[in-house]
Amino acid sequence: MRTRPNLFEKFPGLENKIPWLKLGDFPTAISRLNHLGREIKVPGLYCKRDDLSHPDYGGNKIRKLEFLLADARRLSRKSVLTLGAWGSNHVLATTVMARRLGLKPLAVLIPQPAQEYARKNLLTNCALGCELHFAPSTTALPFKVARVYWSHWRKGERPYFIWAGGSSALGALGYVDAALEICGQVEQGVMPAPDLIFCPAGSSGTFAGLALGMKLAGLKTKVLGVRVFDKIMVNSFIARRLAQASLNLMRKYDSSIPGLKLSSSDFPMLHDYAGSRYASFTRAGMDAVCLARDLEGLELEGTYTGKTLSAIIDTAHKGELKDKVVLFLDSYNSRPMDKLVQTCPDWKELPGEFHHCFAEKIPEPEE
Repeated sequence: MRTRPNLFEKFPGLENKIPWLKLGDFPTAISRLNHLGREIKVPGLYCKRDDLSHPDYGGNKIRKLEFLLADARRLSRKSVLTLGAWGSNHVLATTVMARRLGLKPLAVLIPQPAQEYARKNLLTNCALGCELHFAPSTTALPFKVARVYWSHWRKGERPYFIWAGGSSALGALGYVDAALEICGQVEQGVMPAPDLIFCPAGSSGTFAGLALGMKLAGLKTKVLGVRVFDKIMVNSFIARRLAQASLNLMRKYDSSIPGLKLSSSDFPMLHDYAGSRYASFTRAGMDAVCLARDLEGLELEGTYTGKTLSAIIDTAHKGELKDKVVLFLDSYNSRPMDKLVQTCPDWKELPGEFHHCFAEKIPEPEE
């Protein structure tokens, strides 16, 4: 197991300047998906198992939080404030890891479709002591975040703010580091150098970091983001801008890091698999979830990883992955949720503004 980031190994000038603390178990494994690969006629199909990034709660957020929560500690903050949809995996990961470090978690949450996993995440956040606030729309979100932030600051508890998905210049370094980890596994013979990496793109930090990391490593691997949120917020321009901010942050502390010229074309995005809105399950995505479970024993979900795998399957059916080495990033937590809390509260114990999350009918997958 690693004791320092690959980022510090490759660029020693960053150590003791970029904040970092160990949270996860890395490197995560890379598995060859033999059965699924045969089924969709992509024999060179592999999976990066970031679903196992932590023994209690895995997923892609752990890598970002290693940098972000280290920064919160550096600044001697006592609480962290983040945001997301009310079923957000990021918010739950932040709650879990913040509590382990003795930090109070605060979250402002916006509406999403009433999925079963989202209800479980919301109740688990409540059970773990996250202070939950509701914003009725994305328009109302910044005002609610500001109110919560200032109300705590007035009490002398200035929170450390974490953007949705942990996708800031600092947070995205978690996946620059992951890209270097993958390159190390290629050098060790764990898998051939991938031609393509498919990863979910929600807040874009994972996607931007991976693509930037591959460029810094000198690999010709193309990273494809599978969009799962509104196109105005998730696109190649936004991803390039985030990657540029991360690169600028690194070069601020280590001038030996190459000043890459990044363009939007370096961050190709697939837009056809998102469904009508965030967290609306698609039939193709849920079929991919079932296929992964039946053939490989992978536990995916319908908001991120199911849609990403459906993009791989669709691209394979179009004949575009013939003779390609493809890596699928499994960014979902596959650890049992009952490891986090023994019992969750009844939903009626939540603040009243969240009760509608349990009154709404779970929607059918979209065709």
